[in-house]
Amino acid sequence: MKKLIAMVLACIMVLTMTACGAQKDDVAETDKTTETTKETTTETAVEPTKEAEKSTEIIHLVAPKTGFTEEQMQLEKDNAAANNTKIGPGAQFYFDVTAKIAEQYPNYEMEYVDWGWAETLDQKQRSLILSGNAPSIVAGETFMPVYASSGMLEPLPQDIVDMVNPSFLIYDPEGRPVSVAYKSSVFLLFYNKTLLKNAGLDPENPPKTWDEWKQMSDAVTASGNGEIFGGGVPSFPHAGGSLRATPFFRQMGVDFGGGSTINLTDPKLQETLQYIRDMNANFPAGLGNNSDEGPLWSEFQDKDKGTIAFAVNGSWQKGAMIDNGHDWGVTALPLPEGGVVGNCMVGAVYVGVPITAEHKEDCFNIIRVLLDTEIQKNWLKEGTPSALNIYIDSSAEYPEDITLQAAADALKSGTIKGLTTFNKNDAQVWEIINTKVLARTTMTNDPIDTICNEAQAEIENLLK
Repeated sequence: MKKLIAMVLACIMVLTMTACGAQKDDVAETDKTTETTKETTTETAVEPTKEAEKSTEIIHLVAPKTGFTEEQMQLEKDNAAANNTKIGPGAQFYFDVTAKIAEQYPNYEMEYVDWGWAETLDQKQRSLILSGNAPSIVAGETFMPVYASSGMLEPLPQDIVDMVNPSFLIYDPEGRPVSVAYKSSVFLLFYNKTLLKNAGLDPENPPKTWDEWKQMSDAVTASGNGEIFGGGVPSFPHAGGSLRATPFFRQMGVDFGGGSTINLTDPKLQETLQYIRDMNANFPAGLGNNSDEGPLWSEFQDKDKGTIAFAVNGSWQKGAMIDNGHDWGVTALPLPEGGVVGNCMVGAVYVGVPITAEHKEDCFNIIRVLLDTEIQKNWLKEGTPSALNIYIDSSAEYPEDITLQAAADALKSGTIKGLTTFNKNDAQVWEIINTKVLARTTMTNDPIDTICNEAQAEIENLLK
């Protein structure tokens, strides 16, 4: 018994000494931490945190449609030198983004890739995402809403959302902003004042209604003797046509549908198609519905041509009119009787971060650079609206630019969106709308209701 008691006492003493030793070490460590804190406070220095230490880690980021590779920058410089011109604002934007990222995030190993545009870019990005090798940034225009509705994109941080006009955002099915356009425009009506004057019209009084526009366009065509034309709504058999036609449907309070619904049998939609058909007679034959947009824009804007009075285009059209010496004007799109203001985002470069991307916060840092207030001024110089609220809400940076002011006025509502999207077979649905509805409307004399009913049935099968 005495031996047992002695052993217990011995164990208690060992445990007590161990505990005391631990407390002593803890106190010493605390004292050291306190002294370190005092020293850093006195010197106003901060010990690197684990996050700060990570910032020295080399992070590889793959980003299309953001900065420029060295080869691209050299090509732009060579082209400017060969033409004895300065680097344009659009190219300068990417120069500035590249430089800012290198300066602000030297640990970022940027891979600026050129994967084309439209379907080519979409296919490349989708294949990488499906293979588990998602790029850091995905970019695009008409297909980006499909990425959003499919749940492929990470929600944007609130600071990014707060700095941009809501029209530049794309939302997922839960209403969360998941993609932002760092540049975009809306459609306006550009016109050649000389052609209006020659037709006996007042070039300082552009049309405000559909009826006024048709009357003025008809007058130019009638007086043009087959050489000068009034112009109308392009119905190119691809996105170029549907983008330009969409504002006119929205002015009538309708759209092509969206989600799992197609809306071609709506009487107001068919009435709009009839207006597009009627106006198409004021284009040179085959130009308004040509798969190649080039000939139409050439006739409208080239220095030695200028044979079309009116053109529906984005704000960038201003540059060609100035460069080619035309006496021109711009105004908001004319409205139908009893219609509402409507438009469509165009020329947008939307970016987002895939949910499977690595280093998400670093990916968002790239988007933050794209939205830098100074860098964004490049778009204003180019004649393209900036995404930033500060440049939409105030024209202080472009007090004399009537084109940007008209575009900003259209964007202030914050409710403009791009083309509607469909839950299934989106690309195939739009192919039918473009070729079998819009283009067929202006290429044939088939009844509008027949065109719409046949396309409606075909698309409904795709949406099942």
